[in-house]
Amino acid sequence: MKLIAFILLQFSVIQNQIIEKLNAFQESDGIRHGLLAASVHRISDNKTIINFNEDKVVNSASTFKLITTATAISKLGTNFKYITEVFYSGQIVSGVLVGDLILQSSGDPSFGSERGINTMDDVLTEIIKILKGLNISKIEGNVFVDDETVYQYDSPDSWIWGDMGNYYGALPHKFNVHENYYTVYFEPGNNIGDVARINRLQPFDEDWEIVNLVKTGTRNSGDQVYIYSSPASSTLILKGTVPLGKSNFPVKGSIPNPAKLFRLTLIKTLNNANIAVEDKPEPVGISISTSDLHLIKRFYSQPLQDLARDCNFSSINIYADAFLHTLALNDNGFETFNQGIESMKNHWLSKSLNLSGFNPKDGSGLSPSTYITPKNMTDILSSMTKEPFFANYENTIPVFGQDGSVRYKDPKQKTGGRVRAKSGSIEGTRAFAGYFIDKNGEKYSFMIAVNQYEPNFLEKVKVFLDDFLVDIGSF
Repeated sequence: MKLIAFILLQFSVIQNQIIEKLNAFQESDGIRHGLLAASVHRISDNKTIINFNEDKVVNSASTFKLITTATAISKLGTNFKYITEVFYSGQIVSGVLVGDLILQSSGDPSFGSERGINTMDDVLTEIIKILKGLNISKIEGNVFVDDETVYQYDSPDSWIWGDMGNYYGALPHKFNVHENYYTVYFEPGNNIGDVARINRLQPFDEDWEIVNLVKTGTRNSGDQVYIYSSPASSTLILKGTVPLGKSNFPVKGSIPNPAKLFRLTLIKTLNNANIAVEDKPEPVGISISTSDLHLIKRFYSQPLQDLARDCNFSSINIYADAFLHTLALNDNGFETFNQGIESMKNHWLSKSLNLSGFNPKDGSGLSPSTYITPKNMTDILSSMTKEPFFANYENTIPVFGQDGSVRYKDPKQKTGGRVRAKSGSIEGTRAFAGYFIDKNGEKYSFMIAVNQYEPNFLEKVKVFLDDFLVDIGSF
């Protein structure tokens, strides 16, 4: 009995110390005009352990990916796989395909990705192999990569134009390839201020109009390039600097029209492999009769739990936003970000959660207008622990100080691997969310966020948040 009382007393002391630190930080220089909010819930009895502005709306940044991946896994299951299919129409006559080659996808964000199981080179090689196996040496018709126009133009109104041309602002489409990003390799000049020449772009659409305004910056200045483009546009404007002395310096941008780029790449690959096909004008508004299609290949993605792990470990925006576009597959399907968000809300409302303050604009947290409360986060994370596949979901979240974007935290390993956390950061926002286990084996969900701090105090915010996770890991 005395031991239990001592443990409870010790726990209470740590709670009070953390709350005192939160109060002091909220009133400190550079922070007092912003908002600090934190929520810690004990899973076993859903008791609030720390409530510091937990009902205030905050920008969640990339911590919102935890909610998107939770929703996707909860609705679709851990073993859900995206499918991309290759068909031909018509018939094969003496080595000539009297018909078309057609690709259709269900929105796989990992198709053609270097981190996935269907890399772009592997996909192209496999298609060539299959066509040669059918003794096809010429395609008389056309090459179609089926995509719905709405995927090219639907984007959250609150996304920033300065983000959308960069790799982290790539839109999800019905057909995605190479995570919808290309890499441009720069050759800096010999002096600061010199023009930085473009060596190459990979992959590349020859119809792109490149406006290169990038200059040479100081040594070790890193990637200071911003790329401006819009969905389905062929104009890319590149501004900023690359560091002096870094030859072939890589910068990633978002592919405005991935279906078109892949189609042109496939046509070029077919011709290089001696399968003749004419590069006819890109089809618009095609209508494909399923009765005339012959399936020749079905590419499956990795299971959803693996994609979700990549999403949370590497904070891949396009994966999260593609999951959002997929949520209604178990309903009636959908076409827009807004419908995906409604499907997400309805899912958690069906589990009797209170979503007051819950107002996301996307699935990735890229939008500066995605607002939730810390309590929204901890309620959803707590609800996930009741799902039969919770262990699979929990494994998609990095271990603080060991994995993903938080692997360099907690260098002294004070948390002992007992904290799983997703980080989040956009301008004016830093946040963490996830789970931790105390020294007695109790599990908790948590979120902490700092919004609208003064820019010069970023390092102060980062240190405080790291220390907070170490503190809760000491429960």
